[in-house]
Amino acid sequence: MEDIVDVDTSSTPTRAHPEAGRGAQSASALLALGLLLERPMTPRELALTAAERAADSPLECLPEPGPEEFAAVADALSAAGLTEAVAGAEGPAHALTDRGRAEFARRVVARLGAPDGQPPAFLTAVGYLGALDPGRATGALRERVERLRERAARIERALAAGDGVPRLFLIENEYALRMCRAELAWTEEVLAEIDCGTLAWPTVRVTENGWEWEAAGGAADQ
Repeated sequence: MEDIVDVDTSSTPTRAHPEAGRGAQSASALLALGLLLERPMTPRELALTAAERAADSPLECLPEPGPEEFAAVADALSAAGLTEAVAGAEGPAHALTDRGRAEFARRVVARLGAPDGQPPAFLTAVGYLGALDPGRATGALRERVERLRERAARIERALAAGDGVPRLFLIENEYALRMCRAELAWTEEVLAEIDCGTLAWPTVRVTENGWEWEAAGGAADQ
């Protein structure tokens, strides 16, 4: 693997097509840049490599863009001056330029430094927990607990199987396991509070002024 040239490319002039930035800024583009850091690839090779990595990983929902999506992304990266065409065993392939290597490093730094702006779907669903009756809510949460336990066990097995592999190369599994355990602990805690009554469902009424509910002391709140 070639060294990453970590420089700021924000002010570097380029002849990028004005429409190139759209595909070049996508999550698939970051994946493509990372794969091309290893070696030049065709869109088909990019898709096959991404699919193989996803199949070998204990993590769920890893991106697996197809050849057509990778072809569109590669065209956008090329138009932005981040890749160039080279001869490959399967035909014309895409290789990172020096600007592409620097841009890859810049994007990784940006993603590491900034929390995700898009809230996870679970967070949105938790906000509506009170819209369900307690039985249905606890049933769904118990199902999540079982799935989280299965996920944690799967990641633990993968980490154990990677004994001897440098920790840095499996660090994403370590992060995923820590996050999974934290979510599992929180969900189990909420279930225990529902079961013992410390997290109770108030009596809610829909009025012309909106929702009203009975507070702990019996007074109507809004």
